[in-house]
Amino acid sequence: MNPIRFFKKSILNKLMISFLLVLLLPTSVISISSYLVSVKILKEKVSDSFHENLLYIGNSIEKELSGIEKITELIYINEDIQQAISSDNHNQLDYYANYKKVDQVINNVEFYSNYYKYVTSLFIFGVNGSEFRYGNGSDAYAIDTKLLQSAEWYKHSEELGGNVLWIGVHDNDNKSGMTQFKQVFSLSRFIRDFNSRNIGSLYVSLNTDVFTDILSKASPNTQSQLYIVDQLGKIVYPQEKLAMSLESDGIILPKEQKLSNFEIKKNGKAYLVSNYDLDKYGWRIVQMVPIEMLTKDNKNIFKITTVVFILSLLFSGVLWFFISTGIVKPIQKLTLTMKDVRGSNLLVKSNISNIDEIGLLSVNFNYMIERINSLFNLVIEEEAQKRKAEIKALQGQITPHFLYNTLNTIRWMAIIQKSDGIKEVVDALGRLLRNTFKERSTLTTLRDELGMIKDYIYIQQTRYREKFQVFYDVDEQLLYLKCVKFILQPIVENAIFHGLEPKEEPGCIRINIYTDQSNMQIVVEDSGVGMSASQISKILNENMKEEDYAGGIGVMNVNLRIKMICGERYGIQVESELGVYTRVRIVLPMDLMGE
Repeated sequence: MNPIRFFKKSILNKLMISFLLVLLLPTSVISISSYLVSVKILKEKVSDSFHENLLYIGNSIEKELSGIEKITELIYINEDIQQAISSDNHNQLDYYANYKKVDQVINNVEFYSNYYKYVTSLFIFGVNGSEFRYGNGSDAYAIDTKLLQSAEWYKHSEELGGNVLWIGVHDNDNKSGMTQFKQVFSLSRFIRDFNSRNIGSLYVSLNTDVFTDILSKASPNTQSQLYIVDQLGKIVYPQEKLAMSLESDGIILPKEQKLSNFEIKKNGKAYLVSNYDLDKYGWRIVQMVPIEMLTKDNKNIFKITTVVFILSLLFSGVLWFFISTGIVKPIQKLTLTMKDVRGSNLLVKSNISNIDEIGLLSVNFNYMIERINSLFNLVIEEEAQKRKAEIKALQGQITPHFLYNTLNTIRWMAIIQKSDGIKEVVDALGRLLRNTFKERSTLTTLRDELGMIKDYIYIQQTRYREKFQVFYDVDEQLLYLKCVKFILQPIVENAIFHGLEPKEEPGCIRINIYTDQSNMQIVVEDSGVGMSASQISKILNENMKEEDYAGGIGVMNVNLRIKMICGERYGIQVESELGVYTRVRIVLPMDLMGE
């Protein structure tokens, strides 16, 4: 069935469809959205709470790990230890004396450091073959140190040049089975002397109780699960999953490492996850809580939302019935007419004849459309006339200025040179004038424009003799394209009078015409005295008066004519360096059409 015909059959069908579309759908969306938004807000609040908690835990762990590194720092910089592991022990007495010094250093570290209690084993190796063992249990004396020094991490630590290498969680190096700690985490560091030579190494293993102590202070949410993972991806906390990976525990994190809050599934159950990276150590803290636990109390929200939805639906239905019969229909009709106007159709009229406010609105709307249509046509006509007048006025400004300079040239030639060259100059001037006034069009071909500028340059070179040279680099395929008429002469004139004439030595002008595929580029560059940034701004200022800057009116005139004829994106660009050059770039469209 055609839905439009069904809509027009009766007022009852119209009310039903209007009620369903205008009331039922938005109300349903609002009700469902309110529930979803409440769940989203709850997740955001929990995520914020997780983030703050993880930030605290992360700072605490960084502090603890930094404190553990301080143990190695105290040993690293100690002169007695450096002497003990680098000096030659000529006899047993020397070795015993060095051992006593090292014992004293370790005792001081144990006394002043709060982290020494977590140390299970501590080894100091020297290049002189000495070896010092310490620890809180039997681990330090049951570990095979040759296996330690042949491990891959030992070579990596040597390459770090004295920096700390965190080895992460691994099985205890004590393979005898007589140990309290099955898993430990370790760090290694090579000791260097003042000449940056390796004179020994340090290896420390610690039990993972340090993280249990940290988290007992942080008091994480008991309903959530918290994991600490080292740089190799092994779990450091909790103890029951020590040295496992997150993946082996069913936790698959997104590949995007920068995500801080997201959802995952573990064993078919959805979890809200937040993580915090310890960038300095490459460790990560992950906290997760079942989403089901977060939303279990949202059933009350859903019930309240359902009740509000039903009540709103009933109230809106009754209200809509009374409003739609008398107001909605004529308003919709007038709205359709307005949409036609928005589509640039100014000939439409409203035919609503009600004797009420809607009818009065319809009459005023019709009057307004008639006025807009009349004013629109008037504005178009006025703008067209104004545009033509401005173009003609601007183009007419150039002729007196140019004729004055040309006649001045002829006068000086007659006085000074008394030469037959006056004939050639007058001929060139004649061609210029004919090309300028032979057509009323504002456009010409690039070929004719170049012909005019060559005549002008001949006149000026006759006057200035060897003062300057002109070089042309023109793409001949562009010669028959249209360009704005009389735009090169003012630019070249400024280059001669204000760029080259003030210089004592000869100069040159280069005219380069090419295309960048979308636009035509005309570049006029001279080797004259250049301009400052303020002078460039001044000659392109549309509000500048002719007397403000000598010669600037021509450049400003050309710029304005190009923008009027071609559009605001086209025109003149000027760059210059004082005492070096001035480059004027004219940008024109490739598809410029004649009038």
